[in-house]
Amino acid sequence: MLDRVPPILVAALASVLGGTSFVASRYVVAEGDPATIAFLRYAVAGALFALGAYLSTGRRPAVSRADLAPTLALGVMMFAGFGWLFTAATQYIPAARAALIVAAMPVTALLLALALGRERATWTKAIACALAIGGVAVALGDKATGGPDAWRGDLFMILAAIVGGAHTVLSADYVRRYAPQPLIAIQCLAGASALALVLIVSGDHAGPLGYTPGGWAALFWLAVPGGYLSFYLWFRALERIPASRVALCVTLNPLAAALGGALILDETVGVRLLLGFAFVAGAIALAGRARGAS
Repeated sequence: MLDRVPPILVAALASVLGGTSFVASRYVVAEGDPATIAFLRYAVAGALFALGAYLSTGRRPAVSRADLAPTLALGVMMFAGFGWLFTAATQYIPAARAALIVAAMPVTALLLALALGRERATWTKAIACALAIGGVAVALGDKATGGPDAWRGDLFMILAAIVGGAHTVLSADYVRRYAPQPLIAIQCLAGASALALVLIVSGDHAGPLGYTPGGWAALFWLAVPGGYLSFYLWFRALERIPASRVALCVTLNPLAAALGGALILDETVGVRLLLGFAFVAGAIALAGRARGAS
């Protein structure tokens, strides 16, 4: 069925669903701690990916013995590290502000790839990086979407964007070797296991027992539409069109987050945030064009 849908629309839907996950996270984080929320999100998403991989191949997800340790490490890095930072940040900043920072993740990946010598430096890429950094800086100065503790959320989300960008670059070799579903299943479950260990050691066993029905609904959205389905659609798009075109759809993340935040959480969107979004959108477009040309 998805094969009949233009891949750019598949990528756009994936990005919109990803944007709504900022709203869901901000909603439920008021009822629980970030580690528990991230654990539940990625445990469910990982189980769905494992089930999908089994149904499509008839065997459990697997990677070679040589690649197992780095694959697990990358899973902990992304789905425990990024997952906790992502959720913790939404305690302090509105969904649109958080999504705008993460929307710059393709450019953080480009910066790391340049530093590691995996990309060739060009003026276009330099301008793209400058635009992204400038856009985030402009957005962070928006007092209408900030607060006394906004710096904490900004810091957590900037670190999340760095971790996500690093994961993108370091996972490139493994993405080429393995099908997306088995690879993401293993990494998701590795991250969820690391978060479970943290919860056990910290003694926090209450989990979501006190969540409201709205909190449970937000958790479900985070794990399934905003987790499993978003990732699945994203990789299906990557199978059919170049990554440079798919990456352009990341700009829909903050738009979806802004709309959802306004409708569900009564959040405001300031002029500086919109200007920052325009900068970041231009940066992603330039980075995608430069990568496509190279």
